[in-house]
This record gives sequence, C-alpha cells and structure tokens, in this order.
Amino acid sequence: MRGYTLIETIIVIAITAILSGAIIGYTRSTENQIILYRDQAVIVGVLNRAKSLAIQKFNQVSSGYSSCAFGVHFEGPRTFVLFQDLTDGNCNAPGRSFVYDASGGEALQTFSLDSRLNFIGLPVGVDVAFIPPDLIATTTLAGGFPVMITIQSNTGGLTASTTISRAGQIT
Repeated sequence: MRGYTLIETIIVIAITAILSGAIIGYTRSTENQIILYRDQAVIVGVLNRAKSLAIQKFNQVSSGYSSCAFGVHFEGPRTFVLFQDLTDGNCNAPGRSFVYDASGGEALQTFSLDSRLNFIGLPVGVDVAFIPPDLIATTTLAGGFPVMITIQSNTGGLTASTTISRAGQIT
C-alpha cells in the first residue's frame, strides 16, 4: 500500500496555510467596513432624529423654556451629542446663535464611535442645528455649508462621509 510522500504533505499544508491567511485577511477587512458603515448610519440617524425633534417640538414650552432648535454637537475624536437649544426668550431674536451649551442641560443623548474609528477633518466643537419650522440648518463650522462629517478607521484605509446642506439635506 502506497502513502503520501513528505513533499506532497508539505505542499498540501502550504496551500492550506495560504488559503487560511487570505480568508482571515478578508474577514478583518470586511469587519472594519461593517463597523465603519454601521457608525455612519448611527450619525445619519442622529441627524435625522434632530430634524424630527425640531418639527415635533416646535413652539412647545415646558418648564419655562422653549426649544429653538435641535442639533448634533461633534465634541472630539469619537464623541457626538444630540442636543436641544433652549431659551427662555425669543427664538427669533436678531443675532441668535443656535449652539450647544454643555452646562445648560441641553444634552439629550451622547454617542461614541467605535474605538477603531475617528472623525477626521472636523474641528472639535462643531454644531449642526436644525431650526423649525422650515428645518433650515445652521452650523458653527467656520467654512459654513456644506458640512462634511468624515469618519475613518484607525488603520487609515477606510473612510465614510456624510454631508449636510444649508437646506438641511443629509446625504
């Protein structure tokens, strides 16, 4: 009875190792893409929630405060906050800015990107707010609109961007 030679066995092991390495590399790349697109969907969802709240809460007064706008505050490399811009006065006052006040109880919910992702090209402390009833967007970004929110994997290879227009359109 004839068996396998040592050379044949080594070739089979080498081919198996090459195929296993390719599958492991492919799986890690796919996992990073899923994480990136999942967190991009969370950002878009939070922006859409801010728009929805702006319409829903328009002209409602509770505890002496009214919500002039709802928006998202991008705090740092991974953190962003859904907020309501509160006032006890006139929302339409001249020169009124719609910005996040961390000490004013305006935070509704805080979110964080996956630890393998970061915001890139976005200065710390940028706000995007939606002003009812027309849902016109405003921002604290120096360049104005459009606002591009880009997230990148820490490995540097993968990025995903979300853009917000002055009219409040999110793409």
